[in-house]
Amino acid sequence: MKWQERNRLKPAVPAVLFTFIMVFAGLWLAAAESLTAPDGAKSLSAYQDLFTNESFRDSLFYSLKITLLSTVISILAGLLIIRSVYPLLKNRYLKLAAWIPMLFPHFVWGYMLFLLLSQNGWISSISVELGLISSTGAFPDLMKDSEGTGIILTYVWKEIPFVLLILLPVYLQLNTGRKDAVYTLGGNEWDAFKLVEWPVLIPSLIEIFILLFSFIFAAYEVPALLGTTYPKMVSVLTYEWFYSGDWSRRPAAFAVMILSTAVILAALAAVYLLLNKQRERITKSSTLESIPHGNGSRSVMAVLLILFTAPVLFVIAKSMTSGWTGLFPETFSGRGYALLMDEPKLAEALFQSITIAVCVIVLNLLLGIPAAQILAHHSFKGKSAAETLLLTPVIVPVLAVAMGLHTVFIKAGLAGSLSGVVLIHLLPTLPYTIKVMRSGFERAGVMTGEQAALLGAGRFKVFYTIYFPQLIPSIRSVIFLATTISLSQYLLTALIGGGNVLTLAGLYFPYFSSADDTVIASFSLLFAILPIGIWLLFEGLLRLVTPYQKR
Repeated sequence: MKWQERNRLKPAVPAVLFTFIMVFAGLWLAAAESLTAPDGAKSLSAYQDLFTNESFRDSLFYSLKITLLSTVISILAGLLIIRSVYPLLKNRYLKLAAWIPMLFPHFVWGYMLFLLLSQNGWISSISVELGLISSTGAFPDLMKDSEGTGIILTYVWKEIPFVLLILLPVYLQLNTGRKDAVYTLGGNEWDAFKLVEWPVLIPSLIEIFILLFSFIFAAYEVPALLGTTYPKMVSVLTYEWFYSGDWSRRPAAFAVMILSTAVILAALAAVYLLLNKQRERITKSSTLESIPHGNGSRSVMAVLLILFTAPVLFVIAKSMTSGWTGLFPETFSGRGYALLMDEPKLAEALFQSITIAVCVIVLNLLLGIPAAQILAHHSFKGKSAAETLLLTPVIVPVLAVAMGLHTVFIKAGLAGSLSGVVLIHLLPTLPYTIKVMRSGFERAGVMTGEQAALLGAGRFKVFYTIYFPQLIPSIRSVIFLATTISLSQYLLTALIGGGNVLTLAGLYFPYFSSADDTVIASFSLLFAILPIGIWLLFEGLLRLVTPYQKR
C-alpha cells in the first residue's frame, strides 16, 4: 500500500484499534480465565465439567431454541409485513409509528407485554369480564412459562420493527417491473418472489440473522425478568455463576461464554455458507431500481400500528391510575409519578444515565464518522477484514468481553467509574454508528468532496461544508440509537460499574419485583422520554453548527 493511501486511511485507525483491543483482549482474557483451575493451574476441567453438567446442557438447548425461534419468527413476520406495507412507510409519520417499540429497551417492552398478557394482565381481566374464562388463573401463562413463550414474544415484538428498518430501503428500490414481467410470462406470486425479490434480499437477511441471533443468544435482561428458575438461558446462568460467591465456579462462567461465542460463530458461518452462493448472484444481476410502487395494504398497516402502539398506550394509562381490575381503570391518579419522584436514588440514576449517554454519543461520532467515511469512499486491501472486525462487538457476546476485561478495568482504575461504563457501552453502540454513518456517506457520494479538495479545501473544510449538512439525518439516527442502547445496558453497567455507577436500568430491575404496577409503569415511560430529551438537546446543537441552513 502506497504511503499516500495509508495516510488517507489513518482516520479509521482509532475505531479499528479500539474495537480490536477491547474485543480480542476481552475474549483472550476470558479464555485464559476459563482454563485456570481453582488452584491456579491451567486445565480444561471447566469445559469437561460443563458437558457433564445437566443444568448447562439444558440451558444451552433452551437458549438455542429461544434464539432460533425468536430470530426466524421475527425475520419471517417482518418480511411478510414489509412486502405488504412498504409503500405506506414512505410517510414519515407512519414510519415513526411503526418503529415505536425501538424507543424502549427490551426489558421495558417485556414489562409492557407482561402487563397485557400475564395471568393477572389486562387481556386476562377482559377475558373474565366477557365470560371467556372463569378466572384469571385459567388464562394461559404466556409470560413466565418454562417454554420461554414470554421471552420469545418480547423479542419478536421488539425485533420486527428492526427487520422493517433494514428491509425498507431494499423494497423502496426494488424493480417491480421485473415482477410484472414474471406475471406476464405466466408466473405466480411465489415465482415473482423467488426470481425477483429473494436474490436482492439475501444480503439484508444474512445481516439481520447475524445481528438478531448474536444479540438474543447472549442477552441477559429479558430472560432475567421473564425467565423461569429452570432452565435458564446461558447469559443468566453465567451471571449467577460469576457472582455466586463461589470462586470455584468462575472458570465455568468464563467457559460458558467462550462456548457461547463458538456456538454463535458456528451458527453464523453455517447460515453465511448456506446463502453465500445465492448472495453472489446479486453482483451479476441487480434488480434494484427506483421506480413507482403500489399503495400498500392499509389493513395490515392498521393492525401493525395497533400492535405497536397498544402496549405503550396501555402503560401510559396504567401510570395514571390507582386501580384497574376490568376493561377500564377505576380511578385516575398521579400517585405513581408521585411515588417515583420520592425515590431518593432517582436523581442520581438520571444524572449518571444522561452523562453516560451523552459521552457515548460524542465518542461514537468521533470514532464512527471517520471510520464510516473510509469504508464508504475508499477501496483498500483488507477492507473486508476491517468491516468484519468493526462488526464483532455485536456478533460475539459482549458479556464475554466485559467479563474478560473486568480485572483489567479494576487494575486500571476504570471499574466502578463513569469512564469505565462509557467505554464498555461503546462496544454495543459503535458498530451501529459506523453502519448508519457509512450509509450516509454512500448517499452523499465522493465526487463533490474530491472536487472541493482539488480546489484547495482542507480535509476538515471538505467534511464540514460538503458532507456534514448531508449527514444530519444519519447523525440524528446515531444519537437516537446510541442513547437507547446505552440506557438499556443493565448487565454491562452492573459488571463494570459495580455499585458505584447507578443508572435507570440498574434502578429499574429491583422495581420490577418490588414496586406496584402503577409506579413501574410510570418508571417505564422515562426510558422513552429520556432519549427524546437527549435527541432534542443534540438537535439544538446541530442547528447551531450546521452551515447553509435557513435560520
